[in-house]
Amino acid sequence: MRKFTHKDNLIIRSNEMLNILFNIQSSGREYPAKDISEYELTESEKDHVTNIMRVNHSGEVAAQGLYIGHALLAKTQNQKKMMLNMASEEKDHLEWCDQRIKELNGNTSIFNPVWFSGSIAIGMLSSMTNDKNALGFIEETEKQVAEHLESNINKIPKKDNKTYSILKKMKSDEEHHGETARASGSSKLSNNLKNIMKITAGFMKFASYKI
Repeated sequence: MRKFTHKDNLIIRSNEMLNILFNIQSSGREYPAKDISEYELTESEKDHVTNIMRVNHSGEVAAQGLYIGHALLAKTQNQKKMMLNMASEEKDHLEWCDQRIKELNGNTSIFNPVWFSGSIAIGMLSSMTNDKNALGFIEETEKQVAEHLESNINKIPKKDNKTYSILKKMKSDEEHHGETARASGSSKLSNNLKNIMKITAGFMKFASYKI
């Protein structure tokens, strides 16, 4: 049996990182708004919904980075598999948001590369010590995201059933991810860290809503 050198292991690890970074596949679930008719929105309503979905699209870009960062430094194969499975479901959300934005003739945020790379770094930092810390970060992130989506549901026009169906399904998935992290033994985060997460997310929401 061949004995791998330090250089061999470095190459293997590098290839593994590249596969994770660039080969996340969506789970292929059906677009929640597929069979829902488009209700004619006013131009101001359309702009508002587009901006909301652009924020959510950026959030899903960040989620991809976050789960990838966690997976890269996961201490066990089970943890890595869990993170990649969640990333796959978040990829569904990313595609759904992108499709809804296109239906509204809108654009995604120019800041998405920043959110993606920054979130990879955050995911790796929160995973450096142990898997329980990473799970704690996931649990709190998903809690805040679910609250954000509920707020979005209350802000969109009541007649916009297409957007409503997407946000409702996304919220359900995020709550499930948070529950999975908690059931897997997540560590409790400090209130200071939770507040920092809210402030950081608030900045991303503001910037993505605008451009």
